[in-house]
Formats: sequence, structure tokens, C-alpha cells
Amino acid sequence: MYDKLTSKIIIVLLVIFIPLSIIGLLNHKEDSLQTIDKNPNKEVFYNNKVYFYQGDELLGTYICQNCKKTETVIDDSNYHTNYYKYGTDELSTVQNSILAIFNEGDKIEFYNIVSQKKVMEFDAIKTYNIANNNNLYFGKIENFWQIMEINEAGAKSVINDSFDYIAIPNHIENNILNSDKLIVKKNNNWEILDIINKESIISNSYEIVDFNEYYYIVYNNGYQIYDYNNIEILPNIIKSYVATVNDYLFIISNSNTLFIYKENNITNYETMTLPEYTEIDFINSAEGIKIMLDKNLYQTIAPN
Repeated sequence: MYDKLTSKIIIVLLVIFIPLSIIGLLNHKEDSLQTIDKNPNKEVFYNNKVYFYQGDELLGTYICQNCKKTETVIDDSNYHTNYYKYGTDELSTVQNSILAIFNEGDKIEFYNIVSQKKVMEFDAIKTYNIANNNNLYFGKIENFWQIMEINEAGAKSVINDSFDYIAIPNHIENNILNSDKLIVKKNNNWEILDIINKESIISNSYEIVDFNEYYYIVYNNGYQIYDYNNIEILPNIIKSYVATVNDYLFIISNSNTLFIYKENNITNYETMTLPEYTEIDFINSAEGIKIMLDKNLYQTIAPN
């Protein structure tokens, strides 16, 4: 009697639970398909999440309702710095397998994809939209800039200090900015900062705008050129603009005459009369030094 009752109960339970199990499996399969397909175009910012893709591999996600791509800034136009103005590289959200950079609201987050933690937070980022040889990024917190290095281990501070202003001068080699030495300002003092050796090369109370191996240039109601013994060079030439490219020193006089000096020889130079322009730049390239007038190529000087 009990065996027959038990058998009937088992049959009833099987009739009830087998269909439910099948329905559950089908629903799980449907949910799995929806999970796989919820970002079909592999967008970085999608459906209130940040997706960290490296190639086709999804490294992780971050839930966020107000996240977006970080845009870089360049504040050098507030000064007289000879800086690079032609960068076109956008800041990648996924820097490497460890680090991502994105905006959450008004803040820029440096996010560790592996540990799933925010490691740094800034109000602004400056990169000049071009690579530099030390992979330096400048991050601003309120009114002060910090120097970071981005590498495969993530991000780290290079100098344990902050500055009112930081600049990489327009010293480009093979389409990469040379960031071994920077221009920094702190407490109304200007320095050329050696990043490799972490030391100040020279300091001045006037605005430093450019430098090379032989000279550095300051702006104080006009341009002045000094050697590293702080002796002024070519003081009798009226200068409306001064820049360096490698060993070359370029001086524009008020009459739009371009003086070209090589190395530290200030007695031997060439001159060139330029047409009218608003903005001038000198850019190093494989073809030679490009003279750019209003961001258009005027002439290329092939150094000897």
C-alpha cells in the first residue's frame, strides 16, 4: 500500500517539476543570451556602464550613469610657451590591461580594471594630444598640476610635488615629444625640471618659454635669451619671438626678419624676411625644420 502511494507521489512530483525545470533552463539560456548581447557593438559607454575592451577582449565593466570619454585640455595659450599645437590623438579610455581613464560627472577617474578601484582623481588632464617619450600625463587638482607616468603597471606619480603650471616644450623627435625636461612654475618661480634625474636645471623669476642645450629663453615684457651661466645673449636684437629646435635658435625681429643661429655660435647666422602672419611655429621633422605660419607650412629648412 505504501509502495503504491509513494509511487503515485513520485509520479505527481515528476509531472510538476520536470516542466518547471525545462522552463527554468530555457529562461536561463535566454538570460545568458541577453547578457552576452547587451553591448552588441562593443561600445565603451553603453547602457549606464563603462566597458573596458582591449581589442575584442572585455576586461571588465564599471556601473555609471553619468560617465563619458575624457577630453584633454591645453592651458599653454595663457602663457608664452613654445608648445606643440598640432596634436590629434584622442585620450584612450582603456590605457592598458590595468588602467582606464574616464569622466564620472565632472571628475576624471584613473580606474584600476583589475582591482576594480579608483586610484587617482583629477579635475583636468593635459597630454598635448601626442605621445611623449616618458609617457607623462599631467593631472590638475583644483589649481595645481601633478606629473604622472602611465605604464603597464598602471599610473604613478613621477615627482612628489605639484605646480601652478607644467609644460612640455615643442621639442619633437620622430613624431614624439621629448619630455625629459619640462618647464614648471611654482610660487612665481620658473624652472627647467629634469625628469630623468629629478632635479632643477635652472630657475628664474621670469617666465621660461623654451630652451635647448646651450640657451634658455624667458619672457619679461619681451623675449630674452640666457646661457646656463645666466649671461644674456644677443641683448641688442629686438625680439618679437624666440624659439629653439634642437641646436638651432630662431629669433624674429620686429621687422619680420628671421635670424637663424646654429649651436652656440652667435656670430654666424642666416636671415630670412617673412611675410605677414599672426602665429609662427618651428617644428622638427624628418624633412627638416618646418616654418609654420598660421599653421600652414611656409618653408622647410634642411639643417646641414
